Parts: sequence; structure tokens; C-alpha cells
Amino acid sequence: MDIDAGSIPRPSFFRDMESSHTLEAAMPGTNVVRKGVDGDTPIEFFRHQTYATLSNAIADDHETLLETFRDICDSYGLRTRISCPVSDCDKFYERKKGEYPCGCDRRETMFETDALRLHEYFANDVRGEGEALGRLRSVLEILTLFNILRFFVQKSPAYLKSCAFVLDGPLALFGTPASILRPIRAELLRLNAAARRHNGADIALFGIEKTGRFREHLTNLDWRDKEGPGSRFPEQTAIALNDEYIKSNIVPEGKPFGEDTHFGRVVLYKTLQGEHAVVNTAMLNEASQDADANSLECYPRLNDILDVVDALATHIYKGGFMPLARAHARAAIPLKRGTDIIKALLED
Repeated sequence: MDIDAGSIPRPSFFRDMESSHTLEAAMPGTNVVRKGVDGDTPIEFFRHQTYATLSNAIADDHETLLETFRDICDSYGLRTRISCPVSDCDKFYERKKGEYPCGCDRRETMFETDALRLHEYFANDVRGEGEALGRLRSVLEILTLFNILRFFVQKSPAYLKSCAFVLDGPLALFGTPASILRPIRAELLRLNAAARRHNGADIALFGIEKTGRFREHLTNLDWRDKEGPGSRFPEQTAIALNDEYIKSNIVPEGKPFGEDTHFGRVVLYKTLQGEHAVVNTAMLNEASQDADANSLECYPRLNDILDVVDALATHIYKGGFMPLARAHARAAIPLKRGTDIIKALLED
């Protein structure tokens, strides 16, 4: 469909430009147990629902999120020396496939996903289920991303050359789920190597941080005393940061920044529209995993990624990015649908 210059297109034009699908899940709160399950507790219900949620597949002819999690962890080794998640059990947890009994005399049910230790947040009396659900959402986002990347590497790798993948927020895992960070990094290297063999190009994968210390630092940098904010750097200025700079000016930590949490590198960017953006580019090669380096090799597909950021900017909110704005709109659960989800959970 062509649009005449100066005209206002119909809203349906924009709707027809996009296709969206959501991964829906309903999780219990701290006071919810399952009907008909003797001795059930909210934590056990949460552990069960976490396992059930990751057991879903986003495509009928592809692996489930649980199979993605399992294969990544098994291929690169996941250390799971943690306490048993069952109350009053003094054994150490041993991750096996699927759903299985604990090694203690009580033979309580274990889940493969207990390795993420999300239940430890759920049991916290101060933070309650809120942090547990937030950590689970982050795990779902990242496993869904890797599930999709694995799909295309296996079945249609040419797609990876012309498509960009973006996450809302940094490319990182925080808290107990960060135990799978090293397998995630190793899997990224494998997937990107496969994409390069087929396409001669890296995968365009990045995250965008809308707030935080890096965003504040860029705002402070882009300043002149006479002209005020936004006056120091020209549009389309990109600033790549190595670990020495980050520790000296932004995050004063002993370890290299992101060593235990990130699978992306930070780039500060002033967009074509003059907005500030904090872009995380994926660690797709050995150079990108060297925190002391900041050569162009450390930021695969950076030019393409910044072009996407410029092309899809929006004024819906300050520093807005259209794919994320539309994703948030699509992910909002309508009232009737939300009622059905809650009803289904309570009737489980």
C-alpha cells in the first residue's frame, strides 16, 4: 500500500504492518494452593507452575522452552550444588530430566527447573512473590529468544541475516537464574558461528535500557555549561565502553562489569533524533567477551543495530523504540482474557 506524501494513513495500515504472538502464563501468589493436592503449599504450587510454563512450545514443530533450557545446560555444564527446594529436606538438589522424586525418604516431587532457584525469592517474606515472578519473566524472555534463534539456525538460517532481535532491557540475567549465564554465553557463540557459516554475517541481537546508571551517565556527558543538555555530541554518536572506563566512571566494582550477569556489551548512543539510548550488543564472539577491549570487533553488527534504533524511534515516550512500545501494547492482557487465565489457574 502506498501513502501519499503529507497524508495521514489509516490506523489499520499500521496494524497490518505487524504480526504478534504472546506467551501466556498465570502464576500463583503467596496464599494460593492447588485444590485437591494434599499438603500443598504456595511454594510447591509455584515450582510446579514454573515447570509447567517452561514445558510449553512456541511452535508445534519445535522444541519446548524446557528442552532449550535442558540442552543448553547439558551441553555446557550447569553447576547445581544447591539445597533441596523441599522444606525440611537436608539433601542437596540434583537436577534430572523433567519431574522426578527427591532422593530423601519422603520422595517429594522435584522439577528440572528448580535449578533456577526461583522458589527462593518466592519464600522471602519481605519481597514475596513479586521478585520471583520478575525473575521468572526474565528467564522466559531469554529462553524464548534462544528457542527462536535455535529454530532458525536449524531450519532457516538465512532468515538471521535480514532480521534483528531485540530485548527490553539489558542482555543479562540477575539473581539466582544467572547460574545459567555461562551456558548462555557458550550457546550464543555456537549459534552465531552457525549463522556466519551460512550467511557470512553475525546475528543482529541487542537490548535497550531505558533507564539506569548508563543512561544517566550519557545524559551527564552530553552537556555543555553554556548550551545545556544535549549540546556536546552530534547526532549518531556512539561511545563504546571498556571495563576500565565503566569501573572508573559508572559502576565501581571489583570484578569486570557484567562478568557474572551479562551476555551483552554496553554502547552509549545519541540517536538520529537526538535522543539518548543505551544499547546492549550480544557477545557473539571471543573478542566481545573480553571486558578490557572495546574495538569494533567486540560489537557485531553494530552499524545495522544503530540503524534499526534510528529507523524505529518513536515519541510515544522519551527515548522510545517502536518495537518495544508495540510489544508492551500487545502483551497487555485484555480483561476478559485475563479473567479466563485466572479462572483456569484456580480450577487447576
